[in-house]
Amino acid sequence: APEGFEGKTKVEGVRAVRMHLGLPDATGRQQVEAIAGSDFTLKADLVIKALGFDPEDLPMMFEEAALSVTRWGTLKVDHRSMMTALPGVFAAGDIVRGASLVVWGIRDGRDVAEQIAAFIDADHARMAVAAE
Repeated sequence: APEGFEGKTKVEGVRAVRMHLGLPDATGRQQVEAIAGSDFTLKADLVIKALGFDPEDLPMMFEEAALSVTRWGTLKVDHRSMMTALPGVFAAGDIVRGASLVVWGIRDGRDVAEQIAAFIDADHARMAVAAE
């Protein structure tokens, strides 16, 4: 289970702990429990966070006060680029539009993937020009 993120200025990893099913409770249902001492870190340079239906305090959750949210608690993005107020940070799906149909999430995912690819390509082009 994820516990938090590593990295000062960008994501470098995800802290996590291994889980297992514990003993059944009074209803017979097993509870998920963390395994003591099983902490580990997954190296990562990109994290895609999936949220539930209820809005959360996103700027606090991501420890980024510059993230702008709507009055409904969803992230504000430039709807052409799908970029948030943070350069290079993109968002799509329910975190932007609110709870919706999965087909919209799929479309948003495709759209934001194209925008991320364009952003990376433009960044690589800028780096190539700077290196000349």
